[in-house]
Amino acid sequence: MASRIGKGVELGPPERGKGAASRPERGRVCDHLGCQTILSTYNSSVVCWTHAEPSYRHPLSHK
Repeated sequence: MASRIGKGVELGPPERGKGAASRPERGRVCDHLGCQTILSTYNSSVVCWTHAEPSYRHPLSHK
């Protein structure tokens, strides 16, 4: 747990964000068969954007 001292100084490892150990490892590849897209460490999904299921559908969409 990081603690604050003074003006904006934080001690200890970050709990989340850029340097956090909770992020997925580097160099992961999309799980979709034949896809070689390397996933970002900020993307917690196991597939790339192209192969991800849509998470939002517009109410007026016919599909």
